[in-house]
This record gives sequence, structure tokens and C-alpha cells, in this order.
Amino acid sequence: MKQFRGAGLLCMTLLAIAGGQAWAVQGASAGSKAQDTQWLELLPENERAAAAGAPALPSSHNFLDEAPGQALAQSQAFVVNEALAGRLIRMPGYVVPINLDDKGRVTEFFLVPYYGACIHMPPPPPNQVVYVVPAQPFTLKSLTTPYWVTGQMKIGSKTTRLGAAAYTVTGASPEIYKN
Repeated sequence: MKQFRGAGLLCMTLLAIAGGQAWAVQGASAGSKAQDTQWLELLPENERAAAAGAPALPSSHNFLDEAPGQALAQSQAFVVNEALAGRLIRMPGYVVPINLDDKGRVTEFFLVPYYGACIHMPPPPPNQVVYVVPAQPFTLKSLTTPYWVTGQMKIGSKTTRLGAAAYTVTGASPEIYKN
């Protein structure tokens, strides 16, 4: 695997960031054992009320008004919802590639709740980022395309130059998000 080296290009691509998007998670499809999981559920129960009342994410970022490096600062909230450990989940989100294979397919990524996270907006706190290793490498349609990820949730941190995650899903099967 080669390390994803297009951070500059990725950053430029993400400058057209969409505003924070709330996900309306639909019920699990018939026969599915995976539990649809909302981003708020990744927080410990005692932190959910505060997060639900938090202000909306900015729809853009003005780099000229910020100190250098401030746009990439990430809160270090690693407190997790232990009840998710071992649960087969299905979550919507956006893919932030971490590693690609020699054919340009994604082999590792962060699943994040909104488009543009981990690049020019402050990354979400680690307890709102999921590190994902898909069962098979896949071709990312677009950075702006949301995906469903289905797999077993584990509590475990992963830190890269793009940010940190407090959850891990391995053997995942990503699919394009459809209502």
C-alpha cells in the first residue's frame, strides 16, 4: 500500500465544503442484523444532550482570519460509548482516505459525519471519527459522496496526520448512501 499523498490536492478539493449535515438514519433493511447507528450515539450518554445543543458547523472556513495551523486543530475527546463495542453497525458518513493501493483504491479511511472533516475544518473529536478498514479495497466515487459503512464496531484509537479516531471498524463493507 502506498500512503495517500494527495493531501494538498485533497485540501484544495475540499475548499468547497458543504455545511454540517445532519443524517436522518433510516431503519435497517429487512433481514439485516446490523443496527443503524447515528453519530450522536458514539458519544457517552452523559455528553449527548450538550452535543445536541451545540451550534451548527460553519459552512466555510476563512483561513485568512485564523492563526497558522488553527484550522486543523482537533479536540482530543477520546471518551467513548462502551455499549457500542462489538456491535454490528451500519453508519452513514463521508470517506477521508488514509491509504490507497497501487490501483488507487481505498484500503483505509476515516468515516466522518460531514464533508470536509479532517482537512480544512477542524476534524471532529476522535469520538466522532471511525477508522475503517474495508474487507476489500474500493474505488471512491467522490469525496463529496456519502457512504454507508457496515461492520463490527470496536473501541480502539488510530491517529494519522489527518486526525484521530476513537472507534475502529474492520472488515467493513462500504456502499454509496441511498435513502
